[in-house]
Amino acid sequence: MKTWRLFCLGACAALSGCVVGYGHCLWLQPVKSELTGRVHFRDYPAADGVDNVPVLVLDRTAYVYVPTLSHLCLSADEVQLVGVSEFPRNIGENSRVSVVGSLFQAASARQHTPFLMNVVTISSLSPAAAR
Repeated sequence: MKTWRLFCLGACAALSGCVVGYGHCLWLQPVKSELTGRVHFRDYPAADGVDNVPVLVLDRTAYVYVPTLSHLCLSADEVQLVGVSEFPRNIGENSRVSVVGSLFQAASARQHTPFLMNVVTISSLSPAAAR
């Protein structure tokens, strides 16, 4: 009986921070993550005009652990990209890309998705690389 309890406790510890059918949850900054998806440039109204922001629409729903909001992971289907002063020439509207960076939670009116990513690198993927 004691072995069974230890096994259950070990399984719970191993699976904490996981979403069944997906895998582990992503962490907020300073931990870096890699996400893939399609880039879209969206316009949002702002007090001083219009914000045109790059948004990464993910190929697969990501789950992000936000300890300040919940002990469960929160889902994200799209992420606003920040920290990119200029996109490479081969990345335009609807380009499929891989982005490495650190995620953080939106905190101001100019942050238009629940999660944002400070981009470290962004690279174009070929359409044949779709998963």
